[in-house]
Amino acid sequence: MMSESTLVIHMPEQLYQRLQRFTVLTRRSLESAVLQLLNANVPSLPEDLPESMREIWLALEKLDDDALWNIARSTISQQHQEQYSRLLEKNSQASLTATEQTLLEKRYLDAHKLANLLLKWRGFPNARYLPKP
Repeated sequence: MMSESTLVIHMPEQLYQRLQRFTVLTRRSLESAVLQLLNANVPSLPEDLPESMREIWLALEKLDDDALWNIARSTISQQHQEQYSRLLEKNSQASLTATEQTLLEKRYLDAHKLANLLLKWRGFPNARYLPKP
């Protein structure tokens, strides 16, 4: 059985009203609704991630915002994008070798996606919606 902790938070009335509305829409108790929202939005612990993403995550979380922005704004080379597309196609046909599966899981887009996610959690907008510097 999972242990539980109690948390008391103070929030703006408008946010509380939004939560109340959410409970009506989902037909759930306030506690259940808040737990659902937290579970969907709080990041997994690195220990819970697949091995292929854990290394990338642990490296990225140590970076400052500027370094994360550089990764988030970076583009994938045409060659890597083509290889990634081929791997996705083979994956859809269930014909990937173990090595190709590892490449697909570990490589392309992971650092880019995780950098965007970290920036979002740090309060920044998504890099894809911002102009290039």
